[in-house]
Amino acid sequence: MKSDNFIVEKAKDVKVIVTDVDGVLTDGYITIDENGNEPFGKFSIYDGFAVVMAHACGLKIIVISGRQSKCTEVRCRKLGIDEVYTGVPNKSEKLKEIAKRLGLNFNEMAYIGDDLIDLGAMSLVGFKVAPKNAVQTIKDYVDYVTSAASGDGALRELVDLVLNSQGRYDEYVKQFFNL
Repeated sequence: MKSDNFIVEKAKDVKVIVTDVDGVLTDGYITIDENGNEPFGKFSIYDGFAVVMAHACGLKIIVISGRQSKCTEVRCRKLGIDEVYTGVPNKSEKLKEIAKRLGLNFNEMAYIGDDLIDLGAMSLVGFKVAPKNAVQTIKDYVDYVTSAASGDGALRELVDLVLNSQGRYDEYVKQFFNL
């Protein structure tokens, strides 16, 4: 178990949060109809609002998914996620491209993922995160495991943590009070 100070120090530098989709933004289940189509995607409204919060506080959110999914693309477009990549077989190469193009050091990036396909990208970033129901190998590797499960606010928990670590959460919340 990593200390709270260790987690806060890692989160302080984050400018970009990169997230997987299946098993992070969704519960990891896929619905397939009789024609082989995947007509539904189930996403948490908490994670959706996390994107709004992140943007309002100057954080970028980037999606890198190994699976091509129309539902993912539609949801990400609706949320205004900064960059969306689906059907990516090598997430670490895509992450390297993104960091170079944005002029970011890897310690300025957080990555949240749940399975082995995420290890390469995770190994690059400064802050590694997994939802509580990620596979054990991932949970053993990361800096922080959320108390929220995938598809149930894991991204929101990460955004809250980053904003709190950077001293920006309370200021953001004040706008919702009629003071």
